[in-house]
Parts: sequence; C-alpha cells; structure tokens
Amino acid sequence: MSLATLAFLASTLVPAQPTSFETVILRRTTDACNFNASTVKVTMKENVITVDHEGDNCSPPGLPIVADIQLGALPAGDYRVEVWQYRRLSTAPAETLFLQVRDPPQIAVFPPPARPLTDYTGLWYNAQESGWGLSLHQGATYVMFGLLFVYDGGNRPEWYSIQGGQWTSSTQWSGTIFRTTGPAFSSSFDASQVAYAQVGTASLDFTQLPGQEGRARVTYSIGNTSVTKTITRLPL
Repeated sequence: MSLATLAFLASTLVPAQPTSFETVILRRTTDACNFNASTVKVTMKENVITVDHEGDNCSPPGLPIVADIQLGALPAGDYRVEVWQYRRLSTAPAETLFLQVRDPPQIAVFPPPARPLTDYTGLWYNAQESGWGLSLHQGATYVMFGLLFVYDGGNRPEWYSIQGGQWTSSTQWSGTIFRTTGPAFSSSFDASQVAYAQVGTASLDFTQLPGQEGRARVTYSIGNTSVTKTITRLPL
C-alpha cells in the first residue's frame, strides 16, 4: 500500500456514538515508517479537539499500521476533531471529523433509577492484606463487572466474578458472585467443560467520609463465610 493510498483512508472515531464520559479514540491508518508516537499531541479548546502529528520523513514507505490515539472522556455535546499533519507546513487540517457525545438513555420512570456520578473502574486492594484484590470495570451505561481474586481454605488461589448487579444509590452497588470452572490452561480449550455456579453475593459501598477519602468497603458472602474489607484503588 502506498502513501498515496494511505492518504485516502479516513480516520474513524471509536466508539462512533459515545455516551458522556466514555473514552473516545481516534483510529488512524498510517505508515509505520512515517508514524512517530512521540510527536503526537492532543489539545482541546472549547469544543475543538486538535491532534497534531509531525511524523518522520522516511523512504521507502513502511507497512500500513493502525494507530489508536486517545482523545479523552468527554461530557455530552458536539465536538470537532481536527487532525493536523506537519502543522508548521500546513494551512488546513489533513482531516476534520465531527463527534456527538450523548448522555446514556434513561428509563422513563419516576423516580429515576440510581446511577453513579463517577467511574469506579480500577484495581482495588487493602495494602495491609496483600495477596488478594478486586478488579472492577464500569461501562458507559453504568453496568459494573468485578473479578475477586482470593485464596481458599487450602491457601490455593481462587477467583470469582461479580456480575448482574444494580446501583441502589449513587455510591452503592450489589451483585451476584459466580464461580467458574473449566479446562486447564495447559490443555486444549473445550467449551463443554466450562461451568458457572452462583455461590454468593457482594456489595460495594463507595461512600466517602471526611478523612477517609478514596476508600470503599466491600462485603461479600461465599457459602457460609461473610467478609467485609476496606479497600483503596491502586494508583496506575
């Protein structure tokens, strides 16, 4: 594929129809030799997002690659994305894309269902109790999924998924715990050997008290055992 061909491969925005505060990515097909990640700069003024890329002068052309450039998590609104190539030599952007960010659809009931005001995605743990943790992912529509990795009574590692939950307030969420079993990682995968079993429940409380900012409490019950821990998000 030539550089001339690459020039006509328009960039795309992922996702194409983002919801408010969902991370948006500019996906560009570019030349591997020309693309220099260290020269990429993203700025924003009012509703215009500018992506600058100086690139490298190289010959012969390299292989085509797909480069993902994070634009950020944006509030609802209409935006213009300008992609500049060699701005110091250009009088107009190489590409201009238009982006609409909308709030997630709400169920038309009163009172409206509870929803969080921030994103609690991350790795959570207790620094005084190393060896176990909780991984949370919160989607753009507020759906939460968790993975709890702990040790069983025989000190063997074990993990559970937490899913199918709901927000009961802007800071409280409850879900169901499942244990999943399947074929060993060292063998060929066989979907018929995968089994799911509901084994308990979990609740998360992100309510912050003065002097305890950045902490949360997790309570989970598996079988006849119930555990409550204070956790903090691992800085990344």
